[in-house]
Amino acid sequence: MQVFISYARADSAFAWQLFEDLSKYDLALWMDVRSIPKGANWDSEVQRGLDSSDLMLVLLSPNSVNSQNVADEWSYFIEKNKPVLPLLIMPTEVPFRLSRRQRIDFTTDYEVGFRELLRAIGSPPRLDSDSTERIVRPRTPPRPQAARPVAPPERAILTSHPPTLEPIVRSFPIIWASHYHWWHGMRGGELGEVLINARELLLVPPKAPVIRILLEDLVSLKVQRALDPHLKLTYRNVQGQFQSLVMMGATRARRLAINQEILNLLKWLTKRPLE
Repeated sequence: MQVFISYARADSAFAWQLFEDLSKYDLALWMDVRSIPKGANWDSEVQRGLDSSDLMLVLLSPNSVNSQNVADEWSYFIEKNKPVLPLLIMPTEVPFRLSRRQRIDFTTDYEVGFRELLRAIGSPPRLDSDSTERIVRPRTPPRPQAARPVAPPERAILTSHPPTLEPIVRSFPIIWASHYHWWHGMRGGELGEVLINARELLLVPPKAPVIRILLEDLVSLKVQRALDPHLKLTYRNVQGQFQSLVMMGATRARRLAINQEILNLLKWLTKRPLE
């Protein structure tokens, strides 16, 4: 059974965590940022994902209720007489066409909601931790592209030719932004992956150009204690000036572990304390 995960971009952190947790079970999962190859036509790939999937999970929140893309996806499934299972992830008004369908409440306790979800989709067997079976289409490492200027200014992006991607040491799902606010958090943060090799650090968003930072330009990487623990990365930009950005693990359950793994890996690669 292939499961299509429909969500609003603002709810990406929850979607990533749900994807990771479901990945431990014998399910084929379809999620746009994981299943659409770089450079592919977005609308065509979503259409293909909708047609090939057997069940849709709709993450309901004020963000998704107001998203036309999300509404188009679950409406298409209903028109095709395919099952749609709404997951309430934030208190919100449920759309009329979904209101009479069984839904699962994640707003009080994620673990309780997740167990109920597994029962609702037929209690799929858990994958052996040693299994090499892939539950999603293998992803080709994204090819970095010349990037448009963003804030903060990026070392990235110095020529019209994409940088050569060296063998990847590790990749991590992260959220990053130009700054972190003590109250608002990473407002306007970008969800994607960080790919780290022996020469550079690549920030890879779902659609926008890749951001490249050479490891030799790293100045410091420090753990910041806050409501959402994160890392503050300082580097020299193309003008030789100090520039900073903040990033953190995209899944709340593994946020601290991902932050620490990134810090330890960059310390090892640069042979510098960084902090």
